[in-house]
Amino acid sequence: MWTWGVFGKMALAGVMALVWLAAATPALRAEAPAPAPEIKEPEKPEALTGSVTADILSQYIFRGVAYSRDSVVMQPSFTLGYKGIAMNVWSNFDTCELNRFGLKKRNSRRAVINEVDFTVSYSREVYPGLTLTGGFIYYYLSNNTSRYDSQEIYGGFSYKFPWFEVGFAAFREVGHFPGTFLQWYVSRSIDLPWHGMSLDLYAGWSAELSNDKAAFPIPDDSTGGYKNQFYQSLHAGNLMATLNVPIGKYVKVSPKIAYWYAMGGDSTAVIGNRGESNPGLSWDKKHNHVYGGVNLSVNF
Repeated sequence: MWTWGVFGKMALAGVMALVWLAAATPALRAEAPAPAPEIKEPEKPEALTGSVTADILSQYIFRGVAYSRDSVVMQPSFTLGYKGIAMNVWSNFDTCELNRFGLKKRNSRRAVINEVDFTVSYSREVYPGLTLTGGFIYYYLSNNTSRYDSQEIYGGFSYKFPWFEVGFAAFREVGHFPGTFLQWYVSRSIDLPWHGMSLDLYAGWSAELSNDKAAFPIPDDSTGGYKNQFYQSLHAGNLMATLNVPIGKYVKVSPKIAYWYAMGGDSTAVIGNRGESNPGLSWDKKHNHVYGGVNLSVNF
C-alpha cells in the first residue's frame, strides 16, 4: 500500500502540473511584448516655390499680332508660388522699337521696356489629371503703345491624358477694350534619352469676340477704311517646339521655334495689312510669323 501511495501522489502531482501549464500558457502568451508600432514620418509642409526666367527672341508675338519688328526682344519673368497660388511679373524689352503706330513717336528705334504684366492666379487639381485655373492680369503698356492699360480676368482647365494634354481658357477684358479671347490647345512632352532632356510640342488655336470696334478694326476693301462692326472671329493659331536641356539641378536652357498664323476670314486683314489707309494690327504688316530664340530658367 505504501508503494502505491507514493506512486499515486507522484501521478497526481504530474497531472496537476500539466493542468497548470495548460492554464498558464495563454497568460504567458498574453504577457509577451507586442511588436513596436510603425512610426510614420510627419509630412513635410508644402514649400514656397519660385522661378526666374528670361526669353531672348527674334520677335515679340502676342496672340498672333507682332509687337516688334527687325529687333531682338528680351522678356524676363519672375514667379512665386505657394499651395496653388502664383504671382508673376513679366516684361518686354525691345532693343530697337519700331512701332509704326507710336502715339508719341513712330519708329523711334529706342531700346525701351514697353510692357510689364502682373498676374495673380490660383490652380487646383480637382480630379486626377484635371486642373482648374483662374486669375487676373494687369497689362501696363507704355504711353507710346497705348493710352490705356489693359486688365483681364480669366479661367480655364487642363487635362492630362497618358500621352498628351489638352486645355481651354477664356480671357475677359474688363478695362477699356471690352471683349473675350478664347484659346484651346494640345501639347505633349517627350522625354529624350540624353542627360534628362525633353522635347515639348504645342499646338494652339484662338478666337476673339471683341465688343470694341477700335480695339480690332476690320479693314474694308471696298471703301479703303474699316467696317462698322465688331470683330468676332476665329483669330490665330500657334505651333511651337521647345527643347529643354537641364544644367544641374535648378537651371534649364530651352531653345525654341514657333509659328503664328491667321486663321482666315477677317483675321488675315485684322492681324496683317490691307494698305496704308487701313492697316492691320501687326507692326511688321504680316499675318503669319515665324520666330525663335532661347529661354533660360532658374527654379528654386
